[in-house]
Amino acid sequence: MKRVKTLFAAATLLLASTVAVRAQDPAAQIIGVWKLISNSNKELATGKANYPLGQNPVGYIVYTKGGHLIFSLAAGDRAKPAGASATDGERVALYNTLAAGSGSYKVDGNTLTVTYDTSWLQTWTGTTQKRKIALSGNKLTVTSEPTKLSEGQEVIFEVVYERVE
Repeated sequence: MKRVKTLFAAATLLLASTVAVRAQDPAAQIIGVWKLISNSNKELATGKANYPLGQNPVGYIVYTKGGHLIFSLAAGDRAKPAGASATDGERVALYNTLAAGSGSYKVDGNTLTVTYDTSWLQTWTGTTQKRKIALSGNKLTVTSEPTKLSEGQEVIFEVVYERVE
C-alpha cells in the first residue's frame, strides 16, 4: 500500500511539473484563438505612434497545434458601401483598412517565425518574417524588428491580442 501511495505521489508530481513547464513554454502557450486589441507602429526617428487600423481595430488570429496560422484584422470603424455592392473607391477604402493572411509558424524562445503562403499584401506571400512575442496572462504582444515603410520612415510594429480560447 505504501508503494502505491508513493507511486501515486510521484506520478502526481511528474504530471504537475509537466503542466507547469508547458504553461511556461511560449510555443505551447501561443496555440489558440486570439482577439485583436491594438495594432500600432512607432516611428523610430520621432517616437510618434500611428494606428493603421484605427484606435478600435477588430479581428482574430488563430495559431494551431500543427504550426499553422490564419488571421483577419480590420479597422473597427470601416464605412459600409452606400449600395448593394461597393464602388471601386469604396473597395479601395475597405482594402486599405484590412490585413489578412495565412501560413506556417514556429516559436523558438520568444521569437515567432512566420512563413506566409497567402496575404492581402501580396509582397508578404512566400516570405518568412520574424517577430518577438511576449505572453502575459491572457495577452499576447507581437513586435517587429525595425521595418522601413514605403514612405521611408523606419517603424516598429506592435500588435496586442487577448486570448479567446
